Amino acid sequence: MFCLESCCEMMQLMAAELMLDLPWVDASKTTFEGLDVRRGRISKLQFDDGIVLDVQVVDPGSYRDAPALIAGAKGLVGPGRVVLVAGSVPLEWRAELREAGVSFVDVSGIAEIAWPRVDVSAGRFGQQVRRHRAALPLQKGHGLVAQELLVQAMDESRPSIGELAASTGVSLPSASKAVSQLEAHGLVVKHREGARVSVELVDSVALARRLAEGTGWPGPETLRGYLWGRTVFDVAARLSAAADRSEVELAVTGRVGAAYVGVLGTASPKHLRAWVAVGDRSLVDVAAALGLEPAPDEVANVVLSNDKWRVGVTRRRYERFDDFNAWAAHPVRIWCDLHDEQRGAEYAAQMWSVVTHGD
Repeated sequence: MFCLESCCEMMQLMAAELMLDLPWVDASKTTFEGLDVRRGRISKLQFDDGIVLDVQVVDPGSYRDAPALIAGAKGLVGPGRVVLVAGSVPLEWRAELREAGVSFVDVSGIAEIAWPRVDVSAGRFGQQVRRHRAALPLQKGHGLVAQELLVQAMDESRPSIGELAASTGVSLPSASKAVSQLEAHGLVVKHREGARVSVELVDSVALARRLAEGTGWPGPETLRGYLWGRTVFDVAARLSAAADRSEVELAVTGRVGAAYVGVLGTASPKHLRAWVAVGDRSLVDVAAALGLEPAPDEVANVVLSNDKWRVGVTRRRYERFDDFNAWAAHPVRIWCDLHDEQRGAEYAAQMWSVVTHGD
């Protein structure tokens, strides 16, 4: 939920509604001094006198520096359209954006918005208010069904319960119960099309949040070790090759996985995170098969998590980063696993564009 602090100022603002298609914006409406803010599928600013402005959201991660971002943002301004830079906005770029009059919202909550009849300066723009909500059970294969439904919805598919069961490998009763749980929480609706009953996801962001909360990294059993490599990305490639040789299903996640699907930060992470489906073996035996050497925390560069319910390895893909190839988790799963890493919220904000748009 948006919470605009008392330090915010709005000048010459008529009552208006701001809808933003951003993952950190809550779906419920918050009113602040005549401005209603909520998440919507289409980003727009609508005043009570009937004037509607399209809001063109720009990802700062797509630009090499502030001048390029400013030029790109200003080039999108047009009749009936305003531009908002939204995501991980580097600290050193913000002064230049302010000076150029380019509106922005950082995932940390810093916001500077200057549009017709809107002037906002906020320090906690977009911060959610914690609310007590009924728990969404995601044990056993239910989390896997929820994740598969989210993946297929991102591909604009409306699968049936049977198709969800087939694609995840869970039983039909388990898939049906998972869908019923999601329906009870208002996250999906069922549509009967002749003999086929399809499942439509109502709120992808809400489900993604629940999925991250219920199945995010790590699982209940983890193991740390060391594997030699020139960089952590080389380690990912070597670990993936060892997994193929050992017939182990493995998927790299977190910041290293994000780099393999195109979201690269300014500094390399110290550890590689990977889900492994151990099957009937122990995690210790799997680690030995992968060539991992036992190592204390300060030396270890690999953390394995037992993927008991296969939420990590399902829909994994062989990806390339520079000269390396590795098994990476699906972007949806990587997004779910980023939040507890250093600067995880910033990486998750960049990762969302990959999840929703594939770029």
